[in-house]
Amino acid sequence: MKPCKRIEIVVEEHLAGRMADQLDAAGAPGYTVIRRAGGRGVRGVRRADDPTGTATNCVFIVACDDDAQVEKVVAAIRVMLKRSGGLCLVSDAHWIGY
Repeated sequence: MKPCKRIEIVVEEHLAGRMADQLDAAGAPGYTVIRRAGGRGVRGVRRADDPTGTATNCVFIVACDDDAQVEKVVAAIRVMLKRSGGLCLVSDAHWIGY
């Protein structure tokens, strides 16, 4: 196992393409996207089963093993989150290699 940082980002699903572009531009090593996420937050309820997709979220998961890279990713998405809303969590994790 190798220590790393886990970055979780929740945004409205229609912003997924823009978030992916921000992550790519920031040099994120890769990411996983979980679409059709639901829940409740400051903007109210987000329904994962909304047929129109206008009230659903998606979750990006990024694993970084370099602190400078983490800071670069967070700085790159901070502006978008301030403008469009969303959530970003950074936590310690362990990367299990293959």
